[in-house]
Amino acid sequence: MKKRSLKQELIYLASGESISVVLFCIVYALYTKPETRFATSSAVLYFPLLILNLILVQGSIYWLNCLKRIQKKKALKTKLLAPLYKGLKALDFMMLLAYIPIWIWSFRVSSSSNIIIGVLLWLFAIIEFVNYFYYRLSYYAMGGLGLQVMRPLKLVLTGKAAKSQIAKEISLYEKNMEHK
Repeated sequence: MKKRSLKQELIYLASGESISVVLFCIVYALYTKPETRFATSSAVLYFPLLILNLILVQGSIYWLNCLKRIQKKKALKTKLLAPLYKGLKALDFMMLLAYIPIWIWSFRVSSSSNIIIGVLLWLFAIIEFVNYFYYRLSYYAMGGLGLQVMRPLKLVLTGKAAKSQIAKEISLYEKNMEHK
């Protein structure tokens, strides 16, 4: 398979994250009954979905901004983007932590299938959080189809994982602020 250009890759990343958000919302709407969709007993499902979708939207916007940069169009520069994403990183982390009491409370009011699906969504949100704000976890398999699982895990566990693009941008911003 021919390697995508940087422009194609950024379009692929931005659109992929956006499409994922839409599809997750559609699946949630199809999975849940309208009368319980946003009931407190469904918080175990919709709260981690909200977190995951928020992280995916942040990623999509970041990749769109990178696309604008390479196209020499008006885009947010690092000095504006890095503090924004540093704040979003803190918000996302607090939301991920806020799920824990919801999960504990859900044992009293939610079905076991909802609890399991909710935890899986939460774990997926944690993976995306790490992928965007700490380490690159997305590596394509041979031929560009599918993603590798073991390689990124091995890189993280051995301390050889590459920083994510957002982490690099925040780090560059903080380094520049120290020298001012």
